[in-house]
Amino acid sequence: MKLVGRDQELRVLRTAVRAVPGLVLVVGEAGVGKSRLVAEVQASQGGRWLIGQCRPVEDQIPLAPVIEALGEPVLRSGTRHAVFSSVLDQLASAGPTVLQIEDLQWADPGTLQLLRFLAGRLPRDLVLIGTYRQEDTQHAGEITALAGCVPIGARATEIRVRPLDWNGVQDLAAELLGVKSLPPALTEELVKRTGGLPFVVEELLRDETLGRGTIDTAAVIRALANKPAPVAVRASLTIRLQQIPDFCREVIRAAAVLDAPASQAVLGAVADVNGCQLTTAMDTGLARGLVGEPKSGLYDLRHALARRAIYETIPSDEVRRLHRRAVSALAAVEPPDHAQIAEHSRSGGSLDDWMIHAELAADHAQARGDHAAAVGRLSEMLEVEALPWADRARLAVKLGRAAAPTGQWASAVATMRAVLAGSSAVSAVRGRLRLAVGVLLQEQGGEVRVGRQELAAAVGELGEDPESAAWALSALAVPGFGPEPIGEQRAWLDRALQLVGDQSEGAAQLAVRRNQAQYRLALGEVDEADGVEIAGGLAWLGHDRRSTALLDRAAETEDPFTRTAIAATRARLDFAAGNWVGLAERLAHVRREAAGLPLVRAELDLVDGRLRLAQGDVAGGKELLESVLMATADGPWPLRVAAVAALGRSAGVGVEDCLALVRRKDGWAWAGDLVVCAASGPGGSQGLAAEFAAAVAERDAPAAAAAVLLVRALVEESVELFDAAAEQYRVLGRRYDECIALEGRGLRLLADGQHEELVSVANAYEAMGARGDARRCREVLREAGVAVSPKRGRRGYGNALSPRELEVARLAADGLSNSRIAAKLTLSVSTVEDHLSHAMRKLEVRSRHDLAPRVAR
Repeated sequence: MKLVGRDQELRVLRTAVRAVPGLVLVVGEAGVGKSRLVAEVQASQGGRWLIGQCRPVEDQIPLAPVIEALGEPVLRSGTRHAVFSSVLDQLASAGPTVLQIEDLQWADPGTLQLLRFLAGRLPRDLVLIGTYRQEDTQHAGEITALAGCVPIGARATEIRVRPLDWNGVQDLAAELLGVKSLPPALTEELVKRTGGLPFVVEELLRDETLGRGTIDTAAVIRALANKPAPVAVRASLTIRLQQIPDFCREVIRAAAVLDAPASQAVLGAVADVNGCQLTTAMDTGLARGLVGEPKSGLYDLRHALARRAIYETIPSDEVRRLHRRAVSALAAVEPPDHAQIAEHSRSGGSLDDWMIHAELAADHAQARGDHAAAVGRLSEMLEVEALPWADRARLAVKLGRAAAPTGQWASAVATMRAVLAGSSAVSAVRGRLRLAVGVLLQEQGGEVRVGRQELAAAVGELGEDPESAAWALSALAVPGFGPEPIGEQRAWLDRALQLVGDQSEGAAQLAVRRNQAQYRLALGEVDEADGVEIAGGLAWLGHDRRSTALLDRAAETEDPFTRTAIAATRARLDFAAGNWVGLAERLAHVRREAAGLPLVRAELDLVDGRLRLAQGDVAGGKELLESVLMATADGPWPLRVAAVAALGRSAGVGVEDCLALVRRKDGWAWAGDLVVCAASGPGGSQGLAAEFAAAVAERDAPAAAAAVLLVRALVEESVELFDAAAEQYRVLGRRYDECIALEGRGLRLLADGQHEELVSVANAYEAMGARGDARRCREVLREAGVAVSPKRGRRGYGNALSPRELEVARLAADGLSNSRIAAKLTLSVSTVEDHLSHAMRKLEVRSRHDLAPRVAR
């Protein structure tokens, strides 16, 4: 295996070895790769190379490493000077020679004296190399003084080998795992666990293998976290600990148990060491490289693997005592770190204290926005079946609220349902639990009908908790969900607002406010609230710039659900704006991230389906849009209505049925595409056009206002109205809708013998990437006797895989069957077979087993 991350050190060492005579001292901590560095140079260097090893034994034979290196006895009767002169003579007569003595920190006094003797009388063909750990020797001064013994004309070089940096760890790990590069998250984990020491990286990854060169980062990190410390690392640390006093070892053990940077006082309290001994222990740990100071005044073991190795050597009864001491020491620190105290309480056997501090830690994590940490702690606590039901229900409610931003709705709902099954007695805590289940099912899980049943049941159980009842009512009042008429939902919202009144803004008040904003947006009333849901509502109305500004403000989030929801709304905006370069790839990427979020996937499929139709992939587009209909049987209605509008009269759901839904919900502000679709059919209705225009006249819905003009243009066959609609869409920045309006204008002008407008529209479609729409315009022109040819531009993917073909090929390479791929991507099996066949043809492979190296991520 090649040496990585040591280019500079290699250059210096090679130069030093060639500059005879000379002395080279290679300094670095244990495991940093001193010997590996020298071995790399030895492999490419000619001449005689003699190696001797110092060992950490008290009764080491004098001059043992020199005896090992020369391969013959050098001890003989006579004075010390005679022995040293004999060694010098042997080396001088051997020709070009490198004498390498390893681990000088363990050298016996005689060996150090001999090296000083040789350094002062270097034969002209001799290079003397010594490696040592500065932190593990009391002879550092004697070793470094060797450089001062070198005669004039000879060269003395010191090479300090430091731990690998982030890039070095990444390169080494990639080499060990047989992959081209390592994901940043995995590299960060390795740096944290190994401190950049190559030996530790190699030992940690010794038995790790990655199938087909792909990396599941989360799985590898989990495997590393559960992996015992390698024997070689544990043995190395054990030797080093044996060389320090008992009270120093106790402090090092305390650091291993604490597993986080801590002050000297906390380390002393856990170790039960104080005063001068504590000061000496800290000085020793720092000098020996066992302890680091990651932050001023806070100390920790150098890397996570050292902590684990030392921890595994502590007897189990002593481990529990140390954890209990850690609880007491950390509880005295202000403010207390409840997460750490909880972990030590559990490891120390104090389960009651663990529950108290774990819940406090979850509350603090939720407050600072670390929802994943809160979910993890609450889930662990809910695994304790001995908890009283009321406590389990309280924790389950917190779990539901913490899980929402993470997108982990499925596991949270399963846990909450298990808790609900534990009691049938009506109570406020049960009502809050049903509220949490209902919100997740409606807003994330796509089980809208069941979610609304839970919300309605929650209202009946929350008589003693008006704020939570208001939350449930306001969730039922969101017009985008449920079959109820808008009047009934208005009544629910009014009741919710009465219940919360003017109270200070807690979680329930914020939820009611957000749901009120969604209600207003659904009716075409712009609201000043923040949030990705509000941005999505603004986009449906045509306030694209305001929507983008809200998305930009929310873009810093690390929450998976919010992140994918932002990406889905951006994709919808990009489609409308005609920003299609790379859109298919972005959709494929976000779809993978949204695998467990059916409503987000439905929004992505809506955009992807419309994109495919515009590009001429009619079958693929219809398939995706039909999947949107399947996912939105109970809402969100804007998604469903948009899918029906895109499918037109071929949709399994009638356009008239959707118009009835829009009337029931008073959803004209977001139904412009549907009304355009209805007006495009045979006998476009003057009555529908008038009804639509009257409904949106007083609403702040620019997209609907532009659609009013387009509907009138279709019904009245007016070139001027088509032009006015196109101008409205242009002002909104909606290039695709602008082209649709201009196409209508061009068709009417073509009937009057003017073909230039439709030719221009076909070219505009082509430039945008709407090749299917461009082809439709050109076919009409040809039928009218106008000679046209496609404008040169990008024509499909050629021999490159399309994003969908690549996605299918990767899943097939991962071992999924065609039916499983179809289920995962919401496609038909026949479509998967077509994509896979095209991918294999383009990649020139005969079987799906040959795909892996060609489509590796």
